[in-house]
Amino acid sequence: MSFFQKLGDIFNPESESKADFGWRSINDEDALREIVMASNTKPQVIYKHSTRCATSFFALKNVQRISGEGRKKADFYIVDVIGQRTLSFQVAELLGIHHESPQLIILKDGEVCWHGSHQNVGADAVEVNI
Repeated sequence: MSFFQKLGDIFNPESESKADFGWRSINDEDALREIVMASNTKPQVIYKHSTRCATSFFALKNVQRISGEGRKKADFYIVDVIGQRTLSFQVAELLGIHHESPQLIILKDGEVCWHGSHQNVGADAVEVNI
């Protein structure tokens, strides 16, 4: 395995840390619409992640620092902006926000209640807004 393959594996959202945290995948626009509807009863968190970006890797790690209590308050979803490019843009279009990566979106009552990107992405943002 080359150095660059190993480096790519570090940034991959399919890594062990994704499974440990409990991230769920979004497969299509219909699933995204269901997530928006589910936000009427429980906050929904969507994290848009680039497997080719160190900033995105560190933002993901920062979000995963959320407390166990915080994890119980919301459902957490991840979108791979490289592997799911069309879906990533559909998220932005459907929710009426500008596409960015890394990007954290929190939905409540069928609407975006908070979103941020880059250094604004983290456990603190989730804890305060869910």
